Amino acid sequence: MLEDKCNILKLIKNNQSNFSPDNIVDWLIEGFKSELMSQNDEKLIKMAFSKNPTQQQLDDILKDWDIEVKGSAKSLMLSYFMKLYPNLYYPDYVGPRLRGLLNYYKFQNMKLISHYIKICHELQKENIEVLIFKGGAMKYLRPEFSRVMGDIDILVREKDYEKAGQIALKMGYDCDFDIHSTDLHPKDFDEGIMDIHKYIYMDTGCEKSINDDLFKRARKEKVFEIETFVPSNEDLLFISLVNLTRNLTNKTSWHGVLFTLFDVKYLLESKEDFNWDIVIENVKKTKTQLQFCFAVKFINKLVENLLPEKLQKDKLFEKEVNNYCTLLTYQRFFLWNMKQKGHNLKIKDIFNSFDNFKQYLKLKPKYFILKLSLFRKNPAMARMILKFNEKHYIGA
Repeated sequence: MLEDKCNILKLIKNNQSNFSPDNIVDWLIEGFKSELMSQNDEKLIKMAFSKNPTQQQLDDILKDWDIEVKGSAKSLMLSYFMKLYPNLYYPDYVGPRLRGLLNYYKFQNMKLISHYIKICHELQKENIEVLIFKGGAMKYLRPEFSRVMGDIDILVREKDYEKAGQIALKMGYDCDFDIHSTDLHPKDFDEGIMDIHKYIYMDTGCEKSINDDLFKRARKEKVFEIETFVPSNEDLLFISLVNLTRNLTNKTSWHGVLFTLFDVKYLLESKEDFNWDIVIENVKKTKTQLQFCFAVKFINKLVENLLPEKLQKDKLFEKEVNNYCTLLTYQRFFLWNMKQKGHNLKIKDIFNSFDNFKQYLKLKPKYFILKLSLFRKNPAMARMILKFNEKHYIGA
């Protein structure tokens, strides 16, 4: 059953009589949080972001911490904490394993960086400038902290995009070309090593509007031996927040969600004159108010006031978050649930039973109509449909 797999739907089902835009925001945030974090994960985040972590807090976490159970990505967060607070005591069975984890990912990062150096060196020969962002940029800014990275992301100017892909092809890489990015793989390997972007996809159609600004505000530095544009702290934070919401929505790069908290804290604290006006201007230009507002609210739910409270006091903020959560619920749960019901009706079963045939005829046209942009991208319409289709909505 769908509701057994999705904590968010359980929350909605238990509170369906209180359905409102405000409630849906809280349910989604709480649902994502419960999918993402255990109680021990919450303790780690609370400890890591406290001003003065104590040995007692650390001991309380370590007594229930098992690297095999947690997995390497979440255990790497604990390695981060050990790196930040080496004065605390880590038992003999924990300390060496956490240091080993850092070294393992350091080696994995070095493999990606070697490809980055080789490819970008060839791009430089053709006067193609590159801007590094996301995990690759954070690895450069904090070299002592290993990352969980599937690839390194770079942005090139639009005029150089196709040429950059052709250079990678000539170098022997397999390339998966998309409208906004080209995913590079070593020959005959599925693992990606670099994404060359024409623009940073944000699902708004206005992403290109900040490309020139990103390059203009970036500083040129020697990144892993290559002259590279490094975005401003403001731009990196903006990209991180929008990407966080995409990862939550699509359940992609799930491990990266919690690492975003560490990145945000670093980007804010490492620049005294951090300019929020730049971030807000990016939001307006790319029309990412929905994604940005939801990310702010979600992050501050995990770490209280990590982002300024003033970002949440605007009436527009609440309206945008409510609208986004309505659309997100409509797409990820309501439409998805209808689609699954359609898939569960096998072709052979449709013609074996008149009831199944009627259900199929009823479900398919309805799904086809309700997934149209008129409903899928209109908060008022989506809210009305959710209100009058609670059975499909909660998976009943």
